[in-house]
Amino acid sequence: MKTMMAIGVDMTLDQILSTMDGLARQGSTAAHQLGTLYNHVVQRKLAELAGYKNAQDYFSKKLKALSQATLSTYGAVARSFTEEVCTQHGVYHLRALMRYVEAIGVELGSDPGSLGIDVPREDGTVVTKPFSECSVDEVERATRAKKATPPARVPVPDQARLLFFEDSLFRNFNGVAPVRFTAHNQDGQTYLNLQNVPMSQVARLMKALQEGLEAQPSLAAR
Repeated sequence: MKTMMAIGVDMTLDQILSTMDGLARQGSTAAHQLGTLYNHVVQRKLAELAGYKNAQDYFSKKLKALSQATLSTYGAVARSFTEEVCTQHGVYHLRALMRYVEAIGVELGSDPGSLGIDVPREDGTVVTKPFSECSVDEVERATRAKKATPPARVPVPDQARLLFFEDSLFRNFNGVAPVRFTAHNQDGQTYLNLQNVPMSQVARLMKALQEGLEAQPSLAAR
């Protein structure tokens, strides 16, 4: 497996473009490396600093070998998976998996290959297969089937409490970290999902959750 060169903080936009241009000739085998470089340009706003509207504007003018859709796909996969996982499963296979887990509201573990995918058959039945044994088409059909099924509604009292949690997390983490908060109902139980909480901010998280827990949910009585 090819190992990607380290991205130096002092790499210029031209240096990154030259590297990406060379990697583009390797096709999807260099997808993770390309995605990581693309993310670096986006996160550090290198294109804007060079006078372009944004990274998309820059690459559309300078990197003709790859479309914006392809760069966005590579970038999304590189943010979520290691290069090893990307090499093992393939970038478009993993992008399909990302859409599937978003549809069912679960978190991905370090080994996505073992995740069960509920694949619909032509006769209307459903078979659960490990992701590693599914084709891209099967994962996409499974995603469409999941999206067609209305998700279970979160009970009204829990909806009220979730509003307070969301407000408290926003107040405590605004400008500190891009914490994401979602919730879903499964088998009558409401589950909270938190992402992007820095280890150094666990105390802040506990404070935010406590504030949300102590708030009075007036919506629950409606």
